[in-house]
Amino acid sequence: MKIVVFLGPTMPVEDARTLLPDAVYLPPAGQADVLSAMTIHRPDVIALIDGVFGQSLAVWHKELLYALHCGVAVFGSSSMGALRAVECAHFGMVGVGTVVGWYQDGTVTGDDEVALAHAGAEDGYFPLSEPLVNLRAGLAAAQEAGVIDGALRDRVVDAAKRLFFPERTRDRIWAEAGLSAEEAGRLDAFLATGAVDVKRQDAEALLRHLAGLTPDRLPPRVPFAFNRSHFFDVLYDRDRRVEKGGHTVPLSAIASHAALHRTDFAEINAAALGRLLAVQLADVVGVVADGQAVAEEVQRFCVRHGLADPAALAGWCRRNDLTDAEFAELMRELATERAMRRWLIDRRFLARTTRPVLNELRLRGLYETVAADAALVERVSELQFADVAQQPTESLDQLVLDHLASTDARMDSHYEGWSYEAGFKDPLDLRIDLVKARQVRGFLADLAREAEEAVRQAASGGADARTGSEAGPETGKEDVA
Repeated sequence: MKIVVFLGPTMPVEDARTLLPDAVYLPPAGQADVLSAMTIHRPDVIALIDGVFGQSLAVWHKELLYALHCGVAVFGSSSMGALRAVECAHFGMVGVGTVVGWYQDGTVTGDDEVALAHAGAEDGYFPLSEPLVNLRAGLAAAQEAGVIDGALRDRVVDAAKRLFFPERTRDRIWAEAGLSAEEAGRLDAFLATGAVDVKRQDAEALLRHLAGLTPDRLPPRVPFAFNRSHFFDVLYDRDRRVEKGGHTVPLSAIASHAALHRTDFAEINAAALGRLLAVQLADVVGVVADGQAVAEEVQRFCVRHGLADPAALAGWCRRNDLTDAEFAELMRELATERAMRRWLIDRRFLARTTRPVLNELRLRGLYETVAADAALVERVSELQFADVAQQPTESLDQLVLDHLASTDARMDSHYEGWSYEAGFKDPLDLRIDLVKARQVRGFLADLAREAEEAVRQAASGGADARTGSEAGPETGKEDVA
């Protein structure tokens, strides 16, 4: 089982590894970090202990619900994890520890109860304030030890509560509570050895629980419908990070890089938006790609990319940061786009795809060359192969194979479906043009061979002539001698 733990100031990672050595430890979670972890690490279990907030966007509930919906077991404790565990419990997130219990029974209610000001990771998350839940636990221990009474405990808690969480240092809280020097000294003396770090205790309890977890003891999955809102899609499609070359990068940065550096980006962008437009239009006109069409699209894709088996396809998906579900969705889009093209061809009837294809050739600067080549084929065919008796007898299968072997043309599916999308009326129509192309190709090849032979013979004759003219004087010299 692969376990990912988001951990920061609650306890050092080195200490956590002694309890759960094989987990992947990541810094405190911010927004999109859970989605990124699911893409990069593909965990079975996510443990959320610490999370960022304030100047950074906090981990979103929707991310955790998505993980749960995808079958990932999600646990929380101590800090941000405790808050989210209580908030997402209805959807199957499991909370562990005292702090979770306090939120559940109403002992504490505010987010600030677990908040902590601290230094950065480079300084070991050195604490700059006192989490209120820890102060509550320490004061309860002091009361139980008879160091303070309930009234003093409540006075200190109320004072801490009035302060903004970064200001919750003991000196500041004692002053806000109006403690006498004797009260402050008595409390400081007890907390010097009796302070309770309930957040760390909860984190340790969670890590010990995960260390003993086995696949058959994962929490039961709670079924629910996950609603992919627009803002979730923005987070998923743009802010989610993937790992490349040992670094992580947001998906939006990859697209922006392509826009700024690829010379063919205009074509890439047009194809991408065109596919989306086709899918949108398909909804309007009621065109649906069925399971068979999607399966054929997968086959065409594998042929086009040289993916010979499921392992090769899985490797391609991994390198392209696609889950199985995302790949299936991409194939559905392609199948829908193809279904829309067929829908359009049907409606163009005898006009078929001729005009839009010619316009595309013009736009790509290919029209003049292609038109000249086509005219040559037509002229040679008219002059040399007008007699239908010269028609070859090969099957259409053989003609297709010969054409693909002799030219740069490519078909990524059976010629019956391919020919319709390529603008041929039917396979017979395709056969006529394949025959013409084969005859002209063979004729021009014969001409080329004849020309080459003529050149070779001419070169050979010239060489012989030169040899003869050079040999004469030498023979004469021998005669003289």
